[in-house]
Amino acid sequence: MSDKVQNILKASFWVLAVSWYSRVLSMLTVIILARNLDKHDFGILAGCFVIQSFFNAIASTGVREFILRKETITAEDINAAWTIHVSTRLLMALSIFGLSGYAADFMKIPEIGLLLKVMSLSAVFQGFQNLAIYIDMKKLRYSKPSLLGAISKSVASTTSISLAIIYQSYWAVVVSEVLFHAVYTIGTHVAYKHKLKFVSKNVFEQWQFSKWIILKGIVGYIKAAFDKIIVSRNYPLGDLGLYNFSMEAATTASKFIIQPLNKLIYPSLSDYVNDKRVLVDKVNKSLLVLSCVYIPIVFGGVYLSDILVPVVFGSKWSEAVPLFNIFLPMTFAGILVSALTNVYTLTGKVKQQFWYEVITSILFLMVMVPASTLPLLDFALCRQLVPYVLLLTIMLALQRTLPISIFKLLKLLFIPLMCSLFMILLLRFFSQLVTIDNDIVFLLVSICIGALAYIVALVTMVVLSKGIVPENDFLYKNFILGFIGVSKRKLEQKRAKNG
Repeated sequence: MSDKVQNILKASFWVLAVSWYSRVLSMLTVIILARNLDKHDFGILAGCFVIQSFFNAIASTGVREFILRKETITAEDINAAWTIHVSTRLLMALSIFGLSGYAADFMKIPEIGLLLKVMSLSAVFQGFQNLAIYIDMKKLRYSKPSLLGAISKSVASTTSISLAIIYQSYWAVVVSEVLFHAVYTIGTHVAYKHKLKFVSKNVFEQWQFSKWIILKGIVGYIKAAFDKIIVSRNYPLGDLGLYNFSMEAATTASKFIIQPLNKLIYPSLSDYVNDKRVLVDKVNKSLLVLSCVYIPIVFGGVYLSDILVPVVFGSKWSEAVPLFNIFLPMTFAGILVSALTNVYTLTGKVKQQFWYEVITSILFLMVMVPASTLPLLDFALCRQLVPYVLLLTIMLALQRTLPISIFKLLKLLFIPLMCSLFMILLLRFFSQLVTIDNDIVFLLVSICIGALAYIVALVTMVVLSKGIVPENDFLYKNFILGFIGVSKRKLEQKRAKNG
């Protein structure tokens, strides 16, 4: 196993363990919020975060991407990045505070005016983060960043859960959002002693990169939030809440599993920017890993949704099942688009990426604006198609820079798709063969059987095809043989200890 793979696996211990701990808290928070708030509360929160996301897009300068792209990170680089970062975040805070009333009128949700004023504090705390944390990320040293994120998430989630149970108010989410950024920012200064200061040196270099990231973020905001703006202005507040909740519930798994993996993948790919063929090889392997992990979740989630949603979130959300079934498959395409967008950023083609965002945003509007006259479920079906159109578009855009193949991607998806289909067929057979009256027990048993069936099928097909598909050989050597090796060592250690 190469040193690079060993470093990635070592970093994985921290990122996956601590990030999954944070994701467990996030899932628990969403579940408790769903059981204590109604769809109107979720509608108010959706409107609030849509406005905040707009200003966040304006203030997103890409400092993380700029720093991680550099072969060597200097103090001047950190200070230049921080100078731009704090300036844009303070401007963001002032803008949210001053325009909150107009935003409430635009969204037709009067309640969000005061909420936005309070949430403007989040931007202030974000601006003063110590960006020296990215030096550790570049070197795949994730112990401090991961622990810091976990501590911040613990404080915020505990606060949100407590306030939601006691007051049953959407203020629980707003307060915890501000608290998270406050704790995280303080933590970065405790963990990293780099003294930040305003500088002019190297600022121009980063600004040449950041200005396109900002423009890309503004245009990309259309794809991320404009559908909720349309729902807010054309449908009742309760429908916006139902729409927002269904999307949050559908993306829970990707936030829990895929986002921690993406945190590892992006820095690990940055070392191959100058070798396009190696970079594409690493990208293909990364996409294969993401697909093997997430595709069975999509299949299983849709198949079990009639039981999954009411059991987990409460029976009052049964009406969200049709929307959940639409949004869950959509998240898979979104994951691939997000990963490939990061690759596009790595290539440094920020101008081209900006125009890609412009074109795809126009496509988004061409689909979603006419759909605003449709019933909510039909509107959501149109929204489901968008990420797959975007996936095809970014693959075509990347082909202008990298030797990446759409056919290759489809070939990589074949095995996880077939294994997931086998899992569903087995679950259908199980449900017809065995009757379990308790929904919770049935759900847990189905998840265990499905996971076991998928793993067995995947391992079998990877072993059989490892000599044919190089990426499957990568899975075999680094994951299957790696797991067998670790298991053997632990067994030998246990025998030695007992003997």
